[in-house]
Amino acid sequence: QNLELFIKENHLNINDNILVQVFTSQNDRNYILHLISNILNNLPNAKIIGSTTCGEISNNGSLDNSTVISFSKFSQTTLETKLIKYDKSSFTTGQNFIKMFNNSDDLKLLISFTDGLNTNGEEFLNGITSINDKLVISGGMAGDNSKFEDTFVFTQDEITSKGAVGVALYNKDLNIHTDYSFNWETVGKKHIIEKSVKNRVYQISGMSTVEFYKYYLGDDIGKLLPAIGIEFPLVIKRDGLNIARAVLAKHDDGSLSFAGNIEEGSEVQFGHGDVQMIINKGLENVKEIIEHPIESIFIYSCMARKALLKEDINLEILPLKELAPISGFFTYGEFYHNCKNNNCNNQLLNQTMTVLAISENDKKVEKVTPNIFSHNPEDVDDISLHRTQAFSSLIDKTTKELEELNHNLEERISDEVAKNQEKDAILQVVQTQAQLGEMLEMIIHQWRQPLSAITSTASSTQVYQETGLLTDTLLDKTLDDILSYSSHLNTTIEDFRDLFQIDNSANTISLIKLIEKSLTIITPLIKSESIEVIKEFDSDAKISLPIGLFMQVILNITKNAIDILVEKKVKNPKIKFKTYIKSDYIVIKIMDNGGGIPKDILPKVFDKKFTTKGDTHGTGIGLDMSKTIIETKIGGKIKVHNVKEWAVFNIKIPI
Repeated sequence: QNLELFIKENHLNINDNILVQVFTSQNDRNYILHLISNILNNLPNAKIIGSTTCGEISNNGSLDNSTVISFSKFSQTTLETKLIKYDKSSFTTGQNFIKMFNNSDDLKLLISFTDGLNTNGEEFLNGITSINDKLVISGGMAGDNSKFEDTFVFTQDEITSKGAVGVALYNKDLNIHTDYSFNWETVGKKHIIEKSVKNRVYQISGMSTVEFYKYYLGDDIGKLLPAIGIEFPLVIKRDGLNIARAVLAKHDDGSLSFAGNIEEGSEVQFGHGDVQMIINKGLENVKEIIEHPIESIFIYSCMARKALLKEDINLEILPLKELAPISGFFTYGEFYHNCKNNNCNNQLLNQTMTVLAISENDKKVEKVTPNIFSHNPEDVDDISLHRTQAFSSLIDKTTKELEELNHNLEERISDEVAKNQEKDAILQVVQTQAQLGEMLEMIIHQWRQPLSAITSTASSTQVYQETGLLTDTLLDKTLDDILSYSSHLNTTIEDFRDLFQIDNSANTISLIKLIEKSLTIITPLIKSESIEVIKEFDSDAKISLPIGLFMQVILNITKNAIDILVEKKVKNPKIKFKTYIKSDYIVIKIMDNGGGIPKDILPKVFDKKFTTKGDTHGTGIGLDMSKTIIETKIGGKIKVHNVKEWAVFNIKIPI
């Protein structure tokens, strides 16, 4: 009855040229077929295309668990709808799909929806473009409320869970404007895609793709794949755009399928949503669209934006309704017509809001309603916005610090390689790319836990605030915790700076503090291998030596001990540190219970041409360089021997 009343009040007649777009959260074939039947009973000549969703968009803003029906009545435009079921590949499906339409000069626009789980959206667009490279394509990939089980697309005639639908708009004078908003920040270092086949990625930076996500997001978050992957996309730069690729499926072999292709050799970074930037870009879109003829606006936006912004998603989409009626849905991937420097193409985007504005006349919006910028986020005192900004700033700053450290180390490598000869090659070898990689991985291990703790603490506080349970005492505790975690971050970065200090002159430091500083860096690796550390400190004398160089010696011997304990799968693995004074020397012993060093190898361990790790696995400064540092730079002595199952490195530093 409501449908009949709507049709009557809006003067929609049987003979009108009407496009109906249906966006529904009801992921039920029978419900959809019944809905189509109801529409056709009232408007038997209507052209219908529709999709299941992860949320719906109307003049009321973002909706959940609803069905939005959008009616567009054309006077000068001819409409043609088609449905195609998946055929061999997404590329050939796209080719065969566009061949179903009349590709005349009047074909101006194709609005298309594909299923969200089986079709490779990028290959589908490439297939269409291989036949018609001038066509403007808009739309997106169907959703199923983030369940990743089944999605549907349909026309007035048919429905499918594996294929595509579309409506072709024939009118060479039809005014079309497309825009998009991304504003996902990139986080962390760049990673190389080492093995992929189209949209299925097998290996990134030496890890399976699933392990890669677990490593950086944590095991608990990794278990939520593929659902969590859409909120942490991989970002690549292509044709001048930052393009996100969201996870759609997880496979038993450790690979992940993404919404679009990621070629081997591509550089990718994790993406992180910045709420303030996203909302501001939405207002910029409004200012841009005002300059174009507009009668109707269709919005196809990524479900990840909705998941990130929650109710604040309306701050991005509602200003558009002040220009023209809006409708659309939240997708698993968006189709965008990109034109840069007269080079136009159709691309699959993720994490993006795409906007399609159309008009059959040249009339622009004459008068902007005063409400259009009433949703300006600067006027909104929302604690979640400020918290997200703070977290984004924290990530941005820490990422820049790591990049700066990386840059400085690379410069030092270049300088030292240029000026050092083999007889004075300590720093040349110390600062190899291999050790740089190891140290940066240790930094990442060290920083991940406090960063995660800061995020968890802030999120918990938000929940308490939203539920009215936030007290001054709880807030004070939260702030104290965040300050504590931040202090730990500051301490660890100072330890790394000491490790890589350029000035190798002697400095006075407590012996125990020096050992503890070294262990701070490698502790995450020790814990990850469940190795027990035993400390027997009988002396805490003050010593004067090059702190960074001596830390490298301790790290090198300790890392070798970890490697042998892991390689031999030693039960109850232990590393012991002992300090004491004997005669005029401070003695430091570093021991591991890995079975000792074989007798035939023992005399060779300090030989720089000898290694047990092979050509591709030797990293760090090497035991030969450790010996040179101790005996040449510090004036001490270093020896190694076995005591039963223990390998014992004995370092003597003159008092």
